[in-house]
Amino acid sequence: MSSISLEAVAAVAAVAAGATQPIALPELDAGAGTGSALLTTSNALLDSIDVTLSVVVGQSRTTLGELLRLKEADLLTIDRKADYPVDVVVNGNVVARGQLVVIDDAFGVRVTEVAVAAKA
Repeated sequence: MSSISLEAVAAVAAVAAGATQPIALPELDAGAGTGSALLTTSNALLDSIDVTLSVVVGQSRTTLGELLRLKEADLLTIDRKADYPVDVVVNGNVVARGQLVVIDDAFGVRVTEVAVAAKA
């Protein structure tokens, strides 16, 4: 059986009574860490994560009444000019802009600019 010091018992009693005590932490060097980095330049850890991209052509504001009266062949005006690039959005963030194109029988986006990461 191990012995417990009186100081340890007093510390446990103080904590149980709701008292707080400062603790001493060892000083650490501010040098570089050791071991392998979590992310390398190849970002292989992130390569298999699925994300959903949305392509936003524009937006329009309307009232609920106008929306409820909407019928086939009605036209909606959006807030972008025809020659303005579309936004490529991931999780609510614009990650690129580009030109809307047709690829075979589907729409596509020719990327014309990629967003610069925000600086911390």
